[in-house]
Amino acid sequence: MENNNLSRYTLSFGLVLAVASVANGLLVIAKEKIPAVLAGMQKLTGHHWITHSVIILGLFIFGGWLLAQVNTGQGIKLTANRLLGTLVAGVSVGALVILGFFLVGD
Repeated sequence: MENNNLSRYTLSFGLVLAVASVANGLLVIAKEKIPAVLAGMQKLTGHHWITHSVIILGLFIFGGWLLAQVNTGQGIKLTANRLLGTLVAGVSVGALVILGFFLVGD
């Protein structure tokens, strides 16, 4: 394992960014395909995009904080290269899910 100078928060929030990107794509599809989801999200905050943003930001903030607390507060153990690969993969998958849905599945 390489000498890793990244903080536990950098690692944690980087991983959660990848997860939140995929969750964002799946939430877009759920809103577009399931009218009850869209209506429920509109009722919660007045507009479905506000609710969408709150959900994704909440996932990012809570998930990043939670991952930073594992290993008795030392955070997750991950190399910088592995984090970068995971981050690129997560953001790419999230973007491809949305792109594919609107190009093919809509």
